[in-house]
Amino acid sequence: MMVSEFMKNISQQELGRRISAYRKKKNMTLKQLSEDSGISAGFLSKIENGLCNPSISVIQKICFSLQISVNELAAVKTQDELMSTIHQNESYVLRKDERCLIYGFGDTFRLENIYRGAPDFKVNVITLMAGRSEQTQCVQTCDNLGMIARGRMGITLDDSTYYELDEGDCIMIRAEQKYSIVNLSDDVCVSFWIEMMQP
Repeated sequence: MMVSEFMKNISQQELGRRISAYRKKKNMTLKQLSEDSGISAGFLSKIENGLCNPSISVIQKICFSLQISVNELAAVKTQDELMSTIHQNESYVLRKDERCLIYGFGDTFRLENIYRGAPDFKVNVITLMAGRSEQTQCVQTCDNLGMIARGRMGITLDDSTYYELDEGDCIMIRAEQKYSIVNLSDDVCVSFWIEMMQP
């Protein structure tokens, strides 16, 4: 699957510009990013210049090396604005089909935002589809508290610590901690994540 399938609102040029900006913010050269991600410097240069359309696995490797989430790379401002302004001062119900899709990897993975009204936290839902055993690499810039609502999830931290979580189990993953997640159940795995924004 190519990046255009899950970042429909971002052009190749914009994607490249964002990757370049994050790389420079981390004070990384193309060579350093290449060595850390395992992607050739030439291919990275083409991506940053908007000359090619990378696969999801390439995007994940780049984000993992830059210690950012695909969410940060792909976020569409209008969705952020929507979630921070709708029903801001009243009680409300948000139906399942009204969630803001941040990104999805076809029939493998979906990340949706369900609340972003407070300045210090937001709530996301991760859905790992049934019958898929691919690992998804993640890293967040802030602390994340996750709770498994349905199914079973395997989580491997970058120090090789491994956890298997069942329905109702929770995990705290600290800011900048690299980790990967995988669906361990035969059915869909749904988890809710509270992202605690840094002051």
